[in-house]
Amino acid sequence: MRFRCLGLGAALWAAWGAGAAAPPPQKLLPDTTVFLVTMPDSTQAWNTVTNSALARLWRDPAMKGFTDKFNERLKTAVVGPLEQELGIHFADYQGLARGQLTLALIPVEHPDDPAKGNLAGNYAAVFLLDAEDHSGQLATNLAALKKKWIDAGKTLKTEKIRDTDFATFITSSDDLSVQKLLPDLVDTNDPGDQLQENLKITVQNGRVVGGDSKAPPEKVELTFGQSGSLLLVSQSREVIEKILARQAGGLIPALEEQPAFQADYAARLQGAPIYAWFNLKALVGDWAKERATPSGKPAAESAPATDVMMSELGFNSLTSASITYRATAEGLSVRFFVGAPESGRCGLLKILGTEAENSGPPPFVPSDVVKFSRVRLDIPGNWKVFESTLNQLNPKYAQSLNYVFGLVGKDKDEKYDLRAELLGSLGDDIIAYQRSPLSTTLGDLRQPPGIYLIGSPDPEKLAATLKVALSVVAPGPDGIKDREFLGRKIYSLTLPFSPQGGSHSYHFAASGGYVGITGDVQMLEEYLRSGEGKAAGLNQTPGLSDAAQKAGGLEAGIFAFSNDKENMRDIVETLRKEQISWSDFLGLFGAQLTLGKISTVEEASQFKKWADFSLLPPVDALTKYFSYSVWAGGFTPEGFSLNYFTPAPPALR
Repeated sequence: MRFRCLGLGAALWAAWGAGAAAPPPQKLLPDTTVFLVTMPDSTQAWNTVTNSALARLWRDPAMKGFTDKFNERLKTAVVGPLEQELGIHFADYQGLARGQLTLALIPVEHPDDPAKGNLAGNYAAVFLLDAEDHSGQLATNLAALKKKWIDAGKTLKTEKIRDTDFATFITSSDDLSVQKLLPDLVDTNDPGDQLQENLKITVQNGRVVGGDSKAPPEKVELTFGQSGSLLLVSQSREVIEKILARQAGGLIPALEEQPAFQADYAARLQGAPIYAWFNLKALVGDWAKERATPSGKPAAESAPATDVMMSELGFNSLTSASITYRATAEGLSVRFFVGAPESGRCGLLKILGTEAENSGPPPFVPSDVVKFSRVRLDIPGNWKVFESTLNQLNPKYAQSLNYVFGLVGKDKDEKYDLRAELLGSLGDDIIAYQRSPLSTTLGDLRQPPGIYLIGSPDPEKLAATLKVALSVVAPGPDGIKDREFLGRKIYSLTLPFSPQGGSHSYHFAASGGYVGITGDVQMLEEYLRSGEGKAAGLNQTPGLSDAAQKAGGLEAGIFAFSNDKENMRDIVETLRKEQISWSDFLGLFGAQLTLGKISTVEEASQFKKWADFSLLPPVDALTKYFSYSVWAGGFTPEGFSLNYFTPAPPALR
C-alpha cells in the first residue's frame, strides 16, 4: 500500500505532550475507514509507555553504556540523514501532539488512473495530529518547513481544500526509498538487500515487473496542511476533504456510525490509551475482488474461485479485529479480538474453534517450567470439519488424503483403518511445556527441552496408533524401537530431517490420559514419573490465578504462561557472551527468520554496530524489570479473543 508519509510522518511521530484529546478519531474519520491505529490522548499514551517496565529498564543508569551506543547509532544512521534530506529538525516538533495521534487507511477511487486500481492503490493513508493549544507553534513550523523545501528546490504546490491552505510535496518513489533516505541502513554485503537489484525484479502497481532494466520510479504526491489545531498529511486530496467535512460537521457518515466499530468501541476500545482497529469484512471483500478471475479468462480447474475459497474457509464471516494496550499499577494488558459471529462460522474458523473448558496447568506440570500452554480443542470433531472443508475446496486433495490413510497399516492387517483408530483415540486437550535450556549457548536456546501432551480417552491405543502412522517415515524393523520404563512403553524413532536441519530423535509414551511426545527423552521420563506427586506444580505459583483472571480466566479454552524473568536471564547471558545477528536476536524471542542458518561474522558485526550486548550490565541488574506473563482466551459467540497480562514486577511497585 502506498504509504508515502515517511518523511513528514516520521518527523511528527515523536510529537508528544500534555493536554486533552479533541476531536477523537472516530468522529473525524469516515465510516469507510478500513484500518486505524491511534492514541486518542497523547499525554495518556505517553505516560503509559514511559512508565512501563521496559521503558524504565531502558532508562536505568546501569544500561547507559548500551543505550548511549544505540542512540548514537540511531542519530548517525537514521535521525541525521533524515533531517538533512528532508530539511526537518525533529526537535522542532517534539511536544506538539496534545490530543490525538492517528494513522488511518481509507478507500479511494482512481477514475482517471486505472493502473492504481489494484488492492494497494485502492487505499490512501492519512496521518492526524492534534496540537490543541500548541497550534500556533505547529503553524510556524509548517511555514518554516515549506520555505526550506522551496529554497532547496523541492517541488511544492499550494492549493485550498474547503477553504483551508494545503501544500503538496511532489517527488518520486526513488527519492523516498530507504536507499536514498537512509543509506547507512542498506547492507551491501547482505544478499537480501541486493536481491531486487541483482534480479532486476520490482513490483509496480500491483504487478511483478521483470526484465533487464529497473521499472521507472512512480510519482509521489504528499499533501499536508493545518485546519485549526489539526495537522493532516495524506497522499490523497479526496481523503483530506472528507476529514475536513467531518471536522466542519458535514453529513458524511463518521466511523463511529459504522456498526462493527460501534460494537468494538463499546466493548473493548473505549478508554484505551492506544488501540488499533481493522474492518476485516471490507478488507477481505476487497482482497477477494482483486483476486477474482478476470472476465473471459477461465480459472484453473484445480483452483476454486476466490469467492468460493473465502466462503469455505470461513473468512466471509469475519467482521473486524482490534488490539488494545492498557497499563495500570497492577500490570500491563494487551487484548486481541477478531469478530466472527458463531452463526456464520465455517471452515478454518470451525477447525480452530476451541471449547470453553478448563485450560489451567494440571497438577503434574512442574512449578519450575519456564513456558506452558494448553488448548482445549475437539480434535476428532475438528478433523472432520477439516476433511469436509478440504473436500469442498478441492475433492482431489481430500481423495489423496484418504488414499494415504487407506494405505498405512494395511501391510500387517488388511482391515486396519488408521483414520478410525486415530479419531477414536484422540481427545480434546493439547498441552506443551518447556524448561530452561541446558546452557546459554545460542544453539541450546534455540532448542530448549520441552514436551507435548495429547489428550486421549485411551492413551495406550493412541500411542500404538502413532507407532503405525509413523512407520511410514521410519520403516523397517529398526525404524521405531521401544523399551519399558516404570511399567510404561517408550517408543523412539530417528527421522532423517528436522526443522533445524539434520536428523533428530523423537520419543513418545502413554500415561495419565495423555501421550507425551518430545525430542528430549529426559522430559518424557520426568512426565512418566509425575504421577508420584512429589514436586510442586505450576498451578501453585503465587498470584497465577489472579493474573489468569485479569486475562480472562482459566475456563475459556486457551491458557499460556511464561516465566519472563527466567527467560530473560537466559537470553541476557547469551547476548552478553555471543556474537549474534539481527535474525538470531529475533529468534531468541520466537520470531525465527531462518531455520538452521548460522549467521556470518559480517552479519553479527553489522548488528553489533547497533546493539553491543557486551555493554549490558550483569543479569541481576535487569531481571528486576521482569515478572511472568499469561495469555488466556478462546472462541465466544461474538468471535475470538486472546488476552495478555503481565503483573507489575514486585521491585517496581
